[in-house]
Amino acid sequence: WPDPDDERRWEHFGDAVDAASDRFVVVHVGFSLFERAWTMRGMSKLMIDFIDHPRFVEELLDAIVEFNLGLIRRGTQYPVDGVMFGDDWGQQRGMLMGPRLWRQFIRPRLARMYDAVHAAGKHVVIHSCGDVKEVFPDLIEIGVDVFNPFQPEVIDVFWAKREYGKDLSFFGGVSTQRLLPYGTPEEVKKQAHRLMDEIGRDGGYILAPAHAIPGDVPAENIEALIEAVHEQ
Repeated sequence: WPDPDDERRWEHFGDAVDAASDRFVVVHVGFSLFERAWTMRGMSKLMIDFIDHPRFVEELLDAIVEFNLGLIRRGTQYPVDGVMFGDDWGQQRGMLMGPRLWRQFIRPRLARMYDAVHAAGKHVVIHSCGDVKEVFPDLIEIGVDVFNPFQPEVIDVFWAKREYGKDLSFFGGVSTQRLLPYGTPEEVKKQAHRLMDEIGRDGGYILAPAHAIPGDVPAENIEALIEAVHEQ
């Protein structure tokens, strides 16, 4: 296992934090649990292991968590605002492993990591692609502060704000599957203003593309999104 305290890992981290000025600065722990496990074991094998070899899965996930806790401990010693975890549990319709297995294997280990972030006085930001709305109540219970990417193709973003907006802040919401690549600049502006007006009402919303902007998105649509923010 790699050493989370390896000085080469942190050599330029402090300079990057200092250069961020007044921005919201995060320690980014990507592929933080499930994704790290399947990249090591293989997706199909890990899915089978959930059923046939649960002890092995628990040992593997626990080892990943211990490494991540080292990153959290070291990273939160810097003047950062939060820790952003990346761990995709969803697909276009529903969760990859289903909510039952997620609650059995993933949730308790997320709780350990999120507790460590809050103990350091920082915010928890989670990026999880796909339709994971089934576990929004769980994420609130274990301490998620900000949820991303907030994809309108898989989650009714206006419903999510009404249902969970008092407990979760949302980050994303602008469609990168349909609106940005295929909409008009006028449609982009209209939707951006609606998102800011309805979801951003009373705070708790960071307007942004739901994911990385695809390379075929027209430049005028990106410009329209930026203009909408400045017009608000």
